[in-house]
Amino acid sequence: MKPPHVRHKVCHSVSLLILYFFFTSVKLQAQVLPPQPDTTAAYFSNAGMGLPVAAAIATRRRTVLSPVAKGAAVLVAGAGIWVATFAWGDEPLQQYTQSHRTPTSDALSSVVQPLGKQGYMAPLAGAAFAGGVLLKDEKLQKAGLLSLGSILISAGVTGTLKNQFHRYRPSDTGENHYFDGPVHASAHTSLPSAHTATAFAVATSVAAVYGPEHRCVPPLAYGVATLVGLSRIHDNAHWTTDVMAGAVVGYLSAKGANYLYDMARLQRRIHKQRRLLIMPQPGIQSGSVSATLVF
Repeated sequence: MKPPHVRHKVCHSVSLLILYFFFTSVKLQAQVLPPQPDTTAAYFSNAGMGLPVAAAIATRRRTVLSPVAKGAAVLVAGAGIWVATFAWGDEPLQQYTQSHRTPTSDALSSVVQPLGKQGYMAPLAGAAFAGGVLLKDEKLQKAGLLSLGSILISAGVTGTLKNQFHRYRPSDTGENHYFDGPVHASAHTSLPSAHTATAFAVATSVAAVYGPEHRCVPPLAYGVATLVGLSRIHDNAHWTTDVMAGAVVGYLSAKGANYLYDMARLQRRIHKQRRLLIMPQPGIQSGSVSATLVF
């Protein structure tokens, strides 16, 4: 068992490393920006404000982040929040939730918790896809297919991570830093939360299909997924950082499934546009056949 001061030093070092890479990436993004045409000086000079003011305004530079830098910023911020929660939040939150459990909260958790079970949600997603086919509802088909695919992806990712970390559940120990690691076979599989990953995979899939037309769908979908994650903390089955990691796995799994779906639709559209034209060309003494592939 690591002493608290050693654990805090490790988390502090990781946080500094994350911040270093973040600011380095921002600096690199700012350096590769192409020079912008200087039209500000001419405008203010014509307006009578004088060259010193125009030059001062023209020399101001804005740091524009590319999509890659924005994604890196989100990743660094999320990693920082996770590290901070691991260092200072897991154990106090576990103690607080267990000391404030009530029969009402137990009943609510028992209702919400099944919405994160892969054995329940995967057949439900398959039924939604089949219903969309029968009803000729393309949105329902896509929602069911994306949900099923994201559930399968998240199941593979969570299973792999669980076997790599072998983290102890809060029901087994009161300290959150016990890991058996990938070397030893272990029954401890707390990180990440599979229930939360499944719930967020389905929520992200449904929000991607119905969210653009119905703004109330994403808050409802993600709200239910959040309740599933909270139920796992409430039931003392997972640490808060387990739930956070599961939410990220589910979200990214759904985004990956959606990307594969769009790529498959694009390839199908391209193949539909291809036509093979075979034209016979008869002659008096000989004949031939020409084939033309139209893209």
